Amino acid sequence: MKKILEGIRVLDLTTFMSGPFASMVLGDLGAEVIKIEEPGGGDGSRQIPPYFHERESLYYVSLNRNKKSVTLNLTLEQGKNIFYGLVKQADIVLENYRPGVTKKLGVDYERLEAINSRIIYCSITGYGSEGPYGQRPAYDLIIQALSGAMSMTGAEGTGPLRLGVPMGDLAGSMWALVGILAALRHREKTGEGQFLDISLLDALTSLITYPALYFSHGGEVAKPLGSGHQAIVPFQAFKTKDYYLAVACANEKFWDLLCKAIEMPELASDSRFVKLGDRHKNRDALNTILNEVFSRKTNAEWVIILNKAGVPCGPVNTIDKVFADPALQHRGMVISVDHFGEALRFFGNPVKMSVTPITEYRTPPRLGADNQEVLGRVLGLSPEDVTRLKKEGIL
Repeated sequence: MKKILEGIRVLDLTTFMSGPFASMVLGDLGAEVIKIEEPGGGDGSRQIPPYFHERESLYYVSLNRNKKSVTLNLTLEQGKNIFYGLVKQADIVLENYRPGVTKKLGVDYERLEAINSRIIYCSITGYGSEGPYGQRPAYDLIIQALSGAMSMTGAEGTGPLRLGVPMGDLAGSMWALVGILAALRHREKTGEGQFLDISLLDALTSLITYPALYFSHGGEVAKPLGSGHQAIVPFQAFKTKDYYLAVACANEKFWDLLCKAIEMPELASDSRFVKLGDRHKNRDALNTILNEVFSRKTNAEWVIILNKAGVPCGPVNTIDKVFADPALQHRGMVISVDHFGEALRFFGNPVKMSVTPITEYRTPPRLGADNQEVLGRVLGLSPEDVTRLKKEGIL
């Protein structure tokens, strides 16, 4: 079955998370993703503890399916020349070095564009290719802090908290994917490649929507509300008899249904809670009542009651329960990949397409596992060439 990005070749110079997630999705969609790694150690995420399988870090495994691995020493002239040969026959180059490193290595956009004018070159950095923070090191935690996301996460008294999902890195990856796919469409129409400059700080900040306007227009600085919402009440996780249940009443319809479902219809006509604005003003009083009500039954009991009443709700699932969730299983989101003899389960790609569905999930490659296959097929190197280059420290 034909894949939607079949025939697109990606040279992936990225490491850890911000780039590898993007290239993994391109691989899911059928692009040939060639992960270019340093001989000897490769992507540093291969060594991240605490969990390993067959000497491969599960951190690395989680981000590098549907790729090939080629080792290449870009500090040596012959290594550069091999990379340039690959660039001539590539569509996309993806990198997440600190600004200035690619120029020093001789693999910056200006150099590669001269070799292949159709190349789409995507650079993911912490703060952009230029600017006041350009040379600072960047990690997801720092991006979350600078973007304001951490200041809105947590509860009163906890201090700012890091998001459970590394959205600084992942937002950069998602915007990189948007840019790459748009650039492919532009090239299809014009024949032109281009340079994409993705900043992790820009990417995460762009996701801060209504809190930005609440400040710029209303002067309100968003503060941490636990699982609550800055504008909508009730819209949070409540403690039940055995764990937590998320309940969301974004309009008067659902508020009325909730009041009936919890057998407190009088709340709907209480002057403190009649309209959304009233509930917002009297958030603490309402939450005190609801916390007491929800503590009377278990999650499972409340899910049955509220779903029957049509109230949006869901249990706060721990990761073991996510794997067992029937909706995710029905959608094919829980996948099993044979990782050198053992089936590893993780989550698949959520894009479901009718004509070009994603059907293949290949395990991440060993370091340099595809040297011969890729360099032989693309550049015509013989097994003897590959063996010699490895001995010389090029591969």
